[in-house]
Amino acid sequence: MVLDVAIVGAGPGGLSAAARAKALGLSYVLLEASPAPANTIQRYQRGKHVMAEPAVVPLRSDMSFAAGAREQVLGTWQRELESLGIDIRYGSEVTAIDSRDGEFELRLVSGDVLASKHVILAIGLQGNPRKLGVAGEDVAPVQYTLDDPDEYRDETIVIVGAGDAAIENALGLAGHNKVVLINRRDEFARAKEGNLRAITRAIEQKKIECVFGSTVAGLEGPTPDGFAVILNTPAGESRIECDRVIARLGAIPPRRFVEACGIRFPSDDPASLPELSTRYESNVPGLFVIGALGGYPLIKQAMNQGYEVAEFIAGNEIEPADHPLLELKFSSLP
Repeated sequence: MVLDVAIVGAGPGGLSAAARAKALGLSYVLLEASPAPANTIQRYQRGKHVMAEPAVVPLRSDMSFAAGAREQVLGTWQRELESLGIDIRYGSEVTAIDSRDGEFELRLVSGDVLASKHVILAIGLQGNPRKLGVAGEDVAPVQYTLDDPDEYRDETIVIVGAGDAAIENALGLAGHNKVVLINRRDEFARAKEGNLRAITRAIEQKKIECVFGSTVAGLEGPTPDGFAVILNTPAGESRIECDRVIARLGAIPPRRFVEACGIRFPSDDPASLPELSTRYESNVPGLFVIGALGGYPLIKQAMNQGYEVAEFIAGNEIEPADHPLLELKFSSLP
């Protein structure tokens, strides 16, 4: 059987695409490598508040989404997956996608092969965390995610990064640990407003120590005191003894896999994004990219895109979710 669409990745965009495909009567399958949906959100720290931004953009999806705790968001989606009867297959990692004679052949790690007229790549980036880039970056005291901050007590923990994930980890750990935050800049330019206020206050109150304008030059360990991080700082080399390092440096596209699918990138920069049309279609006809892999990391954006691509595949012409907002904004112009 040749499907109308195969959706790779059960994150917010993939879930929304699958729900819309089912509502439109398309033959589809949702393939997820992990044993649960929304793997990126599953890996958020426990109790994390998930934001529904941009607030002004309406949600366009058959799946619901509102700001709330991680557990609440995941629970809602799990119930809706079951009530809608979404055909989702867990443990179904896609190892290759080949385009042949207007159809796609998807090979799974299990050895199974699926055929589809269209493919939606909604695999995100979180499976490819950006590493520290120094020797020892994969040793035991270094980690790239944090599940439950309450698991750690009376430790000295170095957190590397200045985005929302790093800030939230630092704030979550600071109550029971000594936390040192390493920021390569002199500000938190990428942080959401609420996180910026919280981390600024914590630094001012000396609940968290922040080393600005600094980068990790190396790691040493084990030492008599545990582990050591070597920093390049504006004042020269510095050394911090610690129990563990948590690096939250963002993620990079799974470029080798994506390029093997035939998708082009505009440059050799590892952080560059695939070339896409206004319909999120890649240079490979019928192969769409949505969500963080396409440069749209916000949950609501990905869900809207999943909905829209399913509509495009069904042959329907629809405007982007934010079109009415733009129309209203420009209505007063001559």
